[in-house]
Amino acid sequence: MRNIHKILVFVLLVSPVIFSQSRDEKILKGIDHVYKLEFDSANTIFQALVDEDPKDPTGYFFQSMTEWWKIYMNKDDRSNDYNYLSKVDRCIKICEERLDENENNDWATFLLGGVIGYRGFMNVMRDNWLKAIDDGKQGLNLIQKSYELNPANKDAILGLGIYNYAVDYVVDRYPFLKAVLFFFPKGNKELGLNQLRDCADNGRYSKTEATVTLAYIHLSYEKNYLEALKYAQKLTAMYPGNPVFERFLGKCYVGLNNYNAGITLYGGMLAKADSNKPGYNNNYIRREVNYYLGVCYSRTGNLDEALKKYEAAIEICKITDKPGEESPYYVFSILGTGVIYEQKGNKPEAVKYYDMVLGMRDVENSKETAQKFKDNALK
Repeated sequence: MRNIHKILVFVLLVSPVIFSQSRDEKILKGIDHVYKLEFDSANTIFQALVDEDPKDPTGYFFQSMTEWWKIYMNKDDRSNDYNYLSKVDRCIKICEERLDENENNDWATFLLGGVIGYRGFMNVMRDNWLKAIDDGKQGLNLIQKSYELNPANKDAILGLGIYNYAVDYVVDRYPFLKAVLFFFPKGNKELGLNQLRDCADNGRYSKTEATVTLAYIHLSYEKNYLEALKYAQKLTAMYPGNPVFERFLGKCYVGLNNYNAGITLYGGMLAKADSNKPGYNNNYIRREVNYYLGVCYSRTGNLDEALKKYEAAIEICKITDKPGEESPYYVFSILGTGVIYEQKGNKPEAVKYYDMVLGMRDVENSKETAQKFKDNALK
């Protein structure tokens, strides 16, 4: 009888741990499905969490993040914006209801700050700057509060790290924004990077997202291609079927002048697109891949193949890009085509393409570059 009592006591003590582990395993499995682009499988898991407890905001939060990743895959595609925003609204409602019961619920506070913060990212992508600033400020305050309530929550460090890096970077690069950010806490780039690394190493649910952020920051802002390469290789090893991570890796190769590796990687991505692999079978991926193949072939001296890839990128851009809103891929594919014709000795054809660039929107001093090339070709 005494042994039975011991067993009962043991079961009562460990059952919450078993439940917690089971719940964590479900969440982590769902997150894994998201990065594998298995969105239906992810939603099945997250919907099960909602069904288990409709008043718990956890499942709603991860449902919104699933829709977020559909947008992040192709930022120019707005077809999923409504679905994402409706999931965000639902998550906010459930979080607020939970906080009405207990305003110091650190988990609901964290999820509310996270879902609002990511909505801010989407508003940045859609040039809704006032909404983005409001979301950023509100999201930051909530994440900060959740971390104060529970300093053991390493996932909260993701939001704090992004903020500390972004604000310091923006103020340093765009001093005129200091007035806009006057009422925001000051940032600290090095602290932000350290916080992101801490989350990548020790976060519960945000390890991969922190690694994604580190890869993106070092690639796009720090221009530290070797550091970005470390994170991009880690991500592609974990998720070889995720085009976002392969795009990171390809840009690292190009930034490091490793054009042969770039040809191999982008060639593989094009093969995935041709085989209709989910995530790859769209014009946005094809546009980028063909452009970078053009760059890589051009830099390795295969001008004919480079010309083909630039021409393929241009034809796709005619479908994806709006007049007056030409993408960098469109502008620089045309510029690259002009350079190749000049290398081939066909200066009149080269000048024609340089003039096309001069008639498009300016992207990273593209007009100045095209004018220099044109002047040189006409000498």
